[in-house]
Amino acid sequence: MTEDYFWGVTLDKTKGTEVWDPDVKSDANESSHVFRGEHTLLVKQAVLGPEVPDGEVNVIEVEAMGYKSDIKFPVVVLKGGSGHSQCVLDLLFPDPPVTFKLVKGNGPIHLLGNHSVGIAGEGMADEEDDDEIDEEFEEEEEEVIEEEKNSVEEKKRKIAANSNSKGGKAAKRPKIDSESN
Repeated sequence: MTEDYFWGVTLDKTKGTEVWDPDVKSDANESSHVFRGEHTLLVKQAVLGPEVPDGEVNVIEVEAMGYKSDIKFPVVVLKGGSGHSQCVLDLLFPDPPVTFKLVKGNGPIHLLGNHSVGIAGEGMADEEDDDEIDEEFEEEEEEVIEEEKNSVEEKKRKIAANSNSKGGKAAKRPKIDSESN
């Protein structure tokens, strides 16, 4: 199970860099191990502030963990007065830290999204739930197969009974002794 929180940051000339790296320790003396996927960030939108001068280009660059190494790319380019003061994004960052940097322009640019926090031990619970669901499915599947077998056997009996009464194989009839009457 995860808990989702609204997330946002503003980058401008006074604060041009922001690092998303949630504090996962509940106590400063406590040592805790962070598991992959415990915290995720989904950036959904970038909005250019209304005070940005016409023609000023603003660029945000992101540095995050890639598959084999850290990667750094521009992800937002917005121009003041262009009529496009926002853009929809779909940037998922499964692991902190993530660094957002205003590399061109004075901003402000507002980034908005969701910060999801996984509950400790969630992975094991999910696997156990999956195993239970698989077992229930197998049991239901066995019941369906058994019902189908019973249904087929019942149909065979009905067909056999029907063919006997409609001139199929003649049923044996008891002999009647005509001399005894």
